[in-house]
Amino acid sequence: MFLPVFLIWAGSILAPMASGGDVLTGTVTAVHDGDTFTLKSGSSFYKIRLAEVDAPELGQTFGRQAREFTRHRVLGKRVRVNVALTDRYGRRIGEVIVEDGRVLNEELVHAGLAWYYRVNPVKNPRLQKLEREAFAHRLGLWLVDPPLPPWEFRRETVVPEPPANMSQVDYDRIFHYGIVGNRRTHIVRWPACQNYRRSKPRHALIFYSLQQARQMGFRFAKDCPQ
Repeated sequence: MFLPVFLIWAGSILAPMASGGDVLTGTVTAVHDGDTFTLKSGSSFYKIRLAEVDAPELGQTFGRQAREFTRHRVLGKRVRVNVALTDRYGRRIGEVIVEDGRVLNEELVHAGLAWYYRVNPVKNPRLQKLEREAFAHRLGLWLVDPPLPPWEFRRETVVPEPPANMSQVDYDRIFHYGIVGNRRTHIVRWPACQNYRRSKPRHALIFYSLQQARQMGFRFAKDCPQ
């Protein structure tokens, strides 16, 4: 199986996701791509981004097929969104339950139209299993050898500044920020730090923001911008 190129170092895990806890119900009024749509709940509209999955961008192979799949499943229909967090763009990141009780996040992965986006410290065995099944049957994006993960497709030449706090986090760029902590020394670095590339701790912890690193008891390395 093609291994996703999403970890800065082997053995890295991610710091806990910010908790949302809200539940939104409403009707889907627009589908923007495979993992993003607009929900009308009451008199309000919300941009929804599916959690723990990453569908191909529209400019990628199977990007439009992923959007059509999501349109077919939810456009004009009522859904429930279990919100995990809200990112810098106000997008509600969460699990989407469709009218028949199925989870849209899981359906996309099982159809080979999205990757399992490993941004939680605890593995999701259900998504792992569904992704392996899609790969075994060469469904969707797994027909391409090797497929390019959308987070790599989106990667810019210039590394983005690390978010100061969780409200500045772009959910699609978590791996791009490169905020990495050493669980043994409790020291954290990011790409702007002088010794970042020479420091490769085993079982590193990846953070969403600098604030999150501080809150978890990590301190910035002396070679980092203060």
